[in-house]
Amino acid sequence: MFESKWGLRFFAFILALLLFLSVKNVFGESFSTDSISNDGNKTIKNVPVEVINNNKNLYVSGAPDSVDVELSGPQSKILQAQKIEDYKVTLDVSNASPGEQTVEFEVRGLDRDINYRVYPKEATLSIEKKESRTIAVEPNTSPYAIDPNYMVKDESVAPKTVKVVGGKEQLDRIAFAKASYTNDVGISEKTTAQAKVAVFDKNMNKLDVQIVPSSVDLTVDVEPYHKKVKVKVVRKGEPQQGTSIEDVSLDEDTIDIYGNRKDLEDIDEISAEVDVNGVSTTTSRDVKFDLPSGVIHAKPSEAKAKIKVN
Repeated sequence: MFESKWGLRFFAFILALLLFLSVKNVFGESFSTDSISNDGNKTIKNVPVEVINNNKNLYVSGAPDSVDVELSGPQSKILQAQKIEDYKVTLDVSNASPGEQTVEFEVRGLDRDINYRVYPKEATLSIEKKESRTIAVEPNTSPYAIDPNYMVKDESVAPKTVKVVGGKEQLDRIAFAKASYTNDVGISEKTTAQAKVAVFDKNMNKLDVQIVPSSVDLTVDVEPYHKKVKVKVVRKGEPQQGTSIEDVSLDEDTIDIYGNRKDLEDIDEISAEVDVNGVSTTTSRDVKFDLPSGVIHAKPSEAKAKIKVN
């Protein structure tokens, strides 16, 4: 094509057109390296925090589990940092002494062309002489870990104690060590699974301590869900003319009703209808309970009513 005059003209026309379009930025940033080399920023949420403490005799508490980090710099390097994630957020207390100390967060492992900001900027830490104590662990199975048709019958943990390591101030505040399943598991039969141990003060505030082991075996045995409710006596009919009812009482003031936890949630009382029609002397009668919707059955299933007349 280039051997002819028209071929050379056509080629020159194409070059001129491409030059014109590039000057006018018709292609935008599609073919521009600036879209990758331009500076930008990105906030990374919930980046884990690592405390650097080389003194094995000191315990550091008060550090948050995670922080937010804003990265700024060349877009390409920020994208690379997001993918590789070989950086870490640290609180360096290597040269700290006992007491309260405010330490700024550092981000290590970033490319030198990337700048960062950490939110929050710093943390106030409590640095104490390290101590340890042995604490008994209580099983703590949430009702929401149990299938709603069942409830906890019995629960236990193994091992029954853990070692708690921390500063004296934190250890002195310990009131409970509880083992709980981390997920809702819908237990409907006897189950043994790993449960995370946490330590709390008397107000159920979680304490910043190290727990060894950090988890134990929690065994839960279950039974059909039930709750105890009051029984309300409802009289039906009229006694024999000339006779008045002094009192109607049941040999059961409360009973256990069975069913789904949600169905029974708002039921605190059930009725027992006692027929006093034609009664002329003090007598006893068998009574069945009026079970509301959602109640599968009750224990006992019936009661004996004593009808006392004047």
